[in-house]
Amino acid sequence: MNARCPKAVFSLGLCAAILGAMAAAACADTKEQIVERMAKRLAAVKQYKAEGKIGETFDGLVDAVRAQYLDDATLRKLVADENTDRKAFYILGAEKYGVTPEVFALSAGRRNFREARPEDWLRPKDGKWVQKKDLKE
Repeated sequence: MNARCPKAVFSLGLCAAILGAMAAAACADTKEQIVERMAKRLAAVKQYKAEGKIGETFDGLVDAVRAQYLDDATLRKLVADENTDRKAFYILGAEKYGVTPEVFALSAGRRNFREARPEDWLRPKDGKWVQKKDLKE
């Protein structure tokens, strides 16, 4: 093997990494795209919340109140898509305000708990689902 080969392999690897990073940045969603997708799902999220099938978690995500509700493929996809967009939104918000995505998500979780209706299901840090009307703060 010639001595130039390792340098060529390194150079190709570096180029691939740079191109990958550029592609990821080009594919990153804008805040507007994320908000638009979330707005399209909002009615379904509200419906499942009203049915008591999904609720808000302390860390700013949504989840099924009971594991068997995830047997419903539509609900399972809704939860996954909503959480994917929330996480992306939290990353953008964190960058804007100079905090970590986790801190931003926890702030969103507190807001979601405050704005929840009495019959909405919430999962605080202890991991136990409770309706807001029964939440001991």
